[in-house]
Amino acid sequence: MSALLVSTLVLLAGCGGGGGEQSATGGSPTTLAATFVADQFTPGSNTVSMAQGTRSGDTVTVKVNLTDTPSVFGVAFDVAFDETNTTYLGFARGTALENGGNTPNYTVDGSAQPGRIIVGVSRAGSTTTAVSGTKTVITLNFRVKDAGNFPVSFENAVVTDGQTVPQPIPGISWFAGVLQGA
Repeated sequence: MSALLVSTLVLLAGCGGGGGEQSATGGSPTTLAATFVADQFTPGSNTVSMAQGTRSGDTVTVKVNLTDTPSVFGVAFDVAFDETNTTYLGFARGTALENGGNTPNYTVDGSAQPGRIIVGVSRAGSTTTAVSGTKTVITLNFRVKDAGNFPVSFENAVVTDGQTVPQPIPGISWFAGVLQGA
């Protein structure tokens, strides 16, 4: 009888492997759902704002959009984020500065400082473009590692014109948002 009990315990110990986090109720593994909530849902003219792009599980894309801004040569900014609870995964090119067949230069560094992405996007040559409507400058991809709200902000932000030495365009408003895990 004891041999049967030992065999049963060995079989039970060997079953159920798998891994993954179990829910508090002992059910199936919990899956984190990532989202982005923008500070400004309907940006006005001369605005740079973040908006949610696609999302899947614990990853979410955040679009950095430029709205109704004339004579734009480039956009530069830092994005500060909570590196403990979120991870920057990479970027995708936007379309805001590509008018007239122009192929913009993208400089993106997400490894210089923890919790900071340094972004610069400028048109090739010295031409400017008028951004009509809302167009995406760049899309940033994040993974949310924990449940909660994790603010994202712009720092050192500027939109420049096409003068020989590009100058900041005055009156630009900047809106970021919050990465969320649930």
